[in-house]
Amino acid sequence: MYDQLSLNILDIGMNSIAAGATLVRITIIENTERDWLIIRVRDNGRGMDLKTLRRILATNASTKVHRRKPIGLGLALLRQTAEMCGGAFHVRSIPGAGTGVTASMRLSHVDRPPLGDLNATIVALCAVNQDVNIELRYQSNGQQFHFSSQEGKHHEPRRTQETQGQGAATSRAA
Repeated sequence: MYDQLSLNILDIGMNSIAAGATLVRITIIENTERDWLIIRVRDNGRGMDLKTLRRILATNASTKVHRRKPIGLGLALLRQTAEMCGGAFHVRSIPGAGTGVTASMRLSHVDRPPLGDLNATIVALCAVNQDVNIELRYQSNGQQFHFSSQEGKHHEPRRTQETQGQGAATSRAA
């Protein structure tokens, strides 16, 4: 078990990037009233077929071929933590469409690791590949925070009615 949940998130996010994802969406929901913590990591990477997913979840195998020993413990450790803390663990994957991992657990459970340094996790994921959009959605008791690593990057400006009208006026004047 990792000593911080943010390390589980980092591991899953790194796997997403290695699987060719261009979007990694991390959602964390804390609800003290209902005593729940939910962690979701979804990506649009290669995904896995059902046979591969079952093998990974049953045997702690890894899809990474460059390892000497094809053992992957990231999902197994998060599943163990979620179940140990009175929660549940689910993985859904579609070949060519991506993978989603959801872990829920009792927020107040004595064995629940702290969330840890989520800022460092997000910065590390952003640094791996700046073309990958890392999104964080954090909800805590009705308060929400949203971060996107692609927000504010220079993109082609969107045309609105106002800018379209200005463009038309400019072209008439020319």
